[in-house]
Formats: sequence, C-alpha cells, structure tokens
Amino acid sequence: MAETRFKIYSLLVVKNEVDIISASLIDACRWSDKIIVIDNGSEDGTWEKIQQLSQNHPQIIPWLRYEGPFHIGLRAKAFKAFRQEMTSDSWWCVRLDADEFYPGDVRAFLASVPRCYRTVKKESTDYILTREDIEQNTFTGDFEKDKALITHALPSPRRERRFMRHSALLCWSERWRYPHPWGRVYKQCIPVDHYQYRSPQQMAKRFATRQQAKADGCGSFHHEQGTNWEDYLLTNKQLREQQTLAHLEEAFAASQMVFYHSRNTIKLVGDDIVVKAFRKPRFPNSFIYGTFRKSKAERSYLYAKRLGNLTPEPLAYREHRRWGLLRESYYACRLSKLPYTFRQVERDKTFPHREQIIRRVGEFMAKLHALGAYPLDFSGGNILLNADGSQMQLVDLNRMQWCKHISLSKGLKQAWRLVLTDEERQWLNEAYIAARQ
Repeated sequence: MAETRFKIYSLLVVKNEVDIISASLIDACRWSDKIIVIDNGSEDGTWEKIQQLSQNHPQIIPWLRYEGPFHIGLRAKAFKAFRQEMTSDSWWCVRLDADEFYPGDVRAFLASVPRCYRTVKKESTDYILTREDIEQNTFTGDFEKDKALITHALPSPRRERRFMRHSALLCWSERWRYPHPWGRVYKQCIPVDHYQYRSPQQMAKRFATRQQAKADGCGSFHHEQGTNWEDYLLTNKQLREQQTLAHLEEAFAASQMVFYHSRNTIKLVGDDIVVKAFRKPRFPNSFIYGTFRKSKAERSYLYAKRLGNLTPEPLAYREHRRWGLLRESYYACRLSKLPYTFRQVERDKTFPHREQIIRRVGEFMAKLHALGAYPLDFSGGNILLNADGSQMQLVDLNRMQWCKHISLSKGLKQAWRLVLTDEERQWLNEAYIAARQ
C-alpha cells in the first residue's frame, strides 16, 4: 500500500448542528490529524458539545467562536493560522461539513493521488427524507437515533473541491471560497455520504439558519430556492422519478416501450417520463458539439425551459463524451397528456372541430413568436393537442431560432410545412394575424 504518513488538517465551520456533530467529528477523527473548528454562533449547544468531545479526542481543536454573520472566508482564517505546521506532503480538507461522512479510507485514497494533482473533489450520495417518511415515523431530532429511518438516497450532480495538497504558493483571501491556485484536479472523486436532511426539527432549523445567512449577504447558498423547509421533501413517487433520472441511460436501455425508432429513438421510461436518445454524431459534429456548440439534448432542455407550458415539462438531459467527442446524449421530459398530433388533423378531413383547431394553430404560432421562438421543425407531427385544440404543445425543440423580433411575413412562413388547403391556410393566417394584433 502507498505511504500514508502525512498530515491532514480539516477545516470545519458549524452552526446549530448539535444533532449530528458528535457522529461527524468522531468519524473525521479516523483520518484527520487536526480538525480545526469555527463555531458561527450556535445556540443549541453545538459549541459546548465540541469542547466536550475535544477532551477525549485531541485531534479536535475548538479554535474560534465567531458571532458575526456567516461569510465564505471563515475557513481562510483557520488556514492562515495553521499553515506553518504543514509541509508539501500534507493535505488540507478545505471544507469539512458537519453533515458529511467519508465511508472509505481517506488516507489511502489521498496517498494514491499522483503528485502532479493538487486537488480532489468529492462525489456525494445525498440522503433525504420523503413526505411519507415524515408521516409514518417519529423522529427524535438526534441523528444517531434517527439514522436507521433515513434510508433514501440520490447521487448528487454537484462535484465540489474538498481536499487540496499543501504548497507554499497557496493563498487564501477571506473573499474566496477556496485557496488558490488549486492546480490540477484529480479525475477520480472521493465518495461522501451526505446527510443534509435528517429530521423535521433539523430541516426547519437548517432552513431558518441559511435564510438568515443569505439575508446577511453571506455570498453562499444561492442554490437554496425553497420558500419553507417542506419544499425540500419529495414524495416516494418523486423520489423514484429522481432515481430514474439519475440513471437515465440504464433506464432507457431497459425500457421496452418504444414510441419512435429511426435516426433517433424515443421511449417511455417509468410511468410518465419520455426519453429521446439522439443518434451518435459523426465527426466533425462529434467534435463541434463537444467543443463549440451545445448538444441537441442540452438545447432541447434549455429551449423547453424557455417555452414553459408550450412544451411538455423538461426533466433532464445527459451527455457522454470520450476524448472530448460527444457520443451518446439523452433528453427527458414529462409525458404530455395531449392525445393527438396535428398530423392526424391534417390527414383526417372529418376530424371534429377541424377549422377551429387550424385557427388555434395560428394562435399557437403567435404565442411562440411572442417569446422569440422560431422552431425550424414546426410540422404536424411535432404539434400535440387535445380534442378541440384549446391546448397545444410543441415537441422536437433542438432546432430553434431565437429572435428579438419576428416580422409578420416571417411569422406567416412558419406554417409552410403544414399540409393545408388554400382555404385552411387562410384560416390559420387570419387567426395568426389577429393574435399578433
């Protein structure tokens, strides 16, 4: 086994983590030479618990009790105070969080990192609670007692810097989240079990603490978008959906429900997720999509976000690249509840409400153009609708022009791929012009 005799200093900022701090610190003592703790004004006994633990675990250093508002540079203070103890063989855990546990041998992992790499990122498994968990179980608010009830997990898409090799060149301003320069990042991530949601009591406290930090201008927690702590609870059905999206390629391969198979393939995955697998691009497109342009899957997702309810709800996209070249790409959206396509209306001259539907296609075009969207694949098969045309959605979005202004003449040309008689085209044009005023 590689040599593991080097120092690891871990930098921890805590606030109101009394439910988990004992378990977290004792676990970090397995691999940390020093855990330098800054308490940001805890009011629940966290600081007192840390001081108590430090009496039996000399690695734990209750270094600073900071009563001011949280800011991203608190760890920089500890870095500057202890850096003289480090050598070029040592590592910093530049961000140890009280709700994270490293299940493997951290020292062995870091020892295996070649010296040309200076930074290691973490890859989280995020443990969560569902609404059914809250309804069916009684949580005490003590992590070690409640841990057996926390059984659901999702892989996190976020990879964040956690470990940095010490260097005399490292500089850490209190305006920065991490020290600089961080150098080359190791390709393999270190696994972490992340218990950010542990009980209703903890979730309510966590939400209030972070909202206050944001109000104080902390410069962090921008990803926290909920309006109350219950917004972070999923149902079991939503959890299964998230797990499907996290393993989209495997779910797509396993599905036998094929909607369309030609150049691209569209399948139903689960109860109501539609996944489109795009054909592997040939060179030079595989290079262009991997370097200069967004892939078709990413464009589909981003354009759907901009269209809102004019297209089925976008859920995710996935890409696989090899040597910088795009290989597989997938786009996932919600299954639309609209049962017909406009192509059925085009082909069936007796389709009920036919004139009304054609006029509403003109109004639908006007709604798209009002958003600046000019789809290049605006054909009958890509327009979904209900029985009377009062609801419509567009699919196949990756070829789209976005314009500041779409003139009336250009707008009317949008319908050139629709199969209509002259009279029907006149209906559509009249409705489009009226909608555009």
